[in-house]
Amino acid sequence: MTDTEKSLQHQVDQLTLECDLLRKKCQQSDEAYAVLMDQLKQMLRHRFGQKSERYIDLENPQLSLYGEVILNEALDEDHEVSDDSCDNEFDRQKKRRAKKSRNTFAAHLPRTEQLIPVDAHDKTCQCGCQKKVINHERHERLNYQPPVYEVIVELREVVACPKGCVGEVITADKPKHILPKASFTESVLAHIIVSKLDDRQPYYHLEKQFEKRAGFRFSRQTMARSVIDCSDSLQPLINLMKDQVIDYNIGALDATTLQVLNEPDRSATTKSYAYCFRGGAPGKEVILYEYNAIKHKPFVNDWFAGFSGTLHCDGDPFFDLLFESETVSPSFCNTHARRKFEPIALASKGNGLAKQAMRFYKRLYKIERKAKDEKMSPEQRYNLRQQLSKPLMTEFKQWLDEHYPTVPPKSSLGKAFAYTLKFWDGLCEFLNDGRLEADNNLTEQEIKPFVIARKNFLFCSSVKGAEALCLHFSLIRTAKRHGLDPYRYYQEILEAIPHCQTVEDYEALLPWNIALEKVGAINIAA
Repeated sequence: MTDTEKSLQHQVDQLTLECDLLRKKCQQSDEAYAVLMDQLKQMLRHRFGQKSERYIDLENPQLSLYGEVILNEALDEDHEVSDDSCDNEFDRQKKRRAKKSRNTFAAHLPRTEQLIPVDAHDKTCQCGCQKKVINHERHERLNYQPPVYEVIVELREVVACPKGCVGEVITADKPKHILPKASFTESVLAHIIVSKLDDRQPYYHLEKQFEKRAGFRFSRQTMARSVIDCSDSLQPLINLMKDQVIDYNIGALDATTLQVLNEPDRSATTKSYAYCFRGGAPGKEVILYEYNAIKHKPFVNDWFAGFSGTLHCDGDPFFDLLFESETVSPSFCNTHARRKFEPIALASKGNGLAKQAMRFYKRLYKIERKAKDEKMSPEQRYNLRQQLSKPLMTEFKQWLDEHYPTVPPKSSLGKAFAYTLKFWDGLCEFLNDGRLEADNNLTEQEIKPFVIARKNFLFCSSVKGAEALCLHFSLIRTAKRHGLDPYRYYQEILEAIPHCQTVEDYEALLPWNIALEKVGAINIAA
């Protein structure tokens, strides 16, 4: 090879290297552009778009005529999930919007009969006979009675010997109260707690109500201090409820942020966390909230000390230490995995990979909907999942493995693939037990009331306030879970707690043990 040829070959090699380098830069620019565009679309959706995660595939609104979820022709027709009614969004919305029958007031509401007689001149027949009552036209109306504010004057008897004997002057014992020095009864305290947490009324609203309607100056500082002070007496109930979670082999947990202003060695702007724990055997279901600021992994691990079984959760690193134990296995949330694909599918055009992933999830949740609508037992739901959901998840896994190498790893789609594959075993755990859910939505539904209330009170002033907040939320949500009126339940336990001396006394006040006629009932779905 001559010098000229060598020189030309060297130039070709240099140009080839430069071309390869430019291709890599171009590819990196495309990936960066895709990431920025994805962020822009998410910001626009967050600012102007809908927050609902409901997904309708506009490019493929109707699935196969013979049903996509029928994965094996040999399956029994009894276990098929047809698309006839499930896939029609109009029919589904029509069912949801079906009007309820009128005058269906709750059965537990007291009823007062008001007899409306016929006019006297209409009670006489044309023939001269007196007409008899043969029926009553019944119509129910809801009535409201405003609260009654009254002052309870406690008069403690003082007795003495009429002969003046020394040491014979005796005063009646002071009644036991959860807050002995308070100038209000347990009913007022129950009203404050339930109004703030369940009705989401800030203290300053309650302060104005007391002053304008009752003429009583009840400062918000006094309310906050009373809510905190009574929490220590209620802690034994929380301990017993926690035992129910630990003793059962299926539980769930999730967390949300909570800001505390006066926290030792931490800035007021630092976010702490409130954890939600669910568990307990059927009939003794428990919903607990607990505050934690730092060292979240050890906190979660210590909280579940003694627990053995399966926990519903998401892939948050806070829970990593918990699953290092051989006695605890995760059942990861499929909704979280689906949530990674959903915004990409909505923002993309054409039949992209994200839309294909969403179709897998649509088929999966149709099976779950069938089990729910037919109110299947855990055994029936297990059999249904083994026949339909398990082959679907196997097909989904093959699809993920096939397409994952083709997506940019740092893109949103690549992260969605990576998340799903990383937690795949936990995402399939629900297939092994009919009592498990396919996601952790039930816990997120319990987090939502806490978040809505937080939008009103915004923050907690102290750590003690945050702990009291979680304690009262635990009792209120568990009481409502068992169909109890939270106000009447709180009034009952606040009056009974000072008299409790044994474990049995406290156990009698748990939501599933307390007499329903004492605390009333509400719609469990509330």
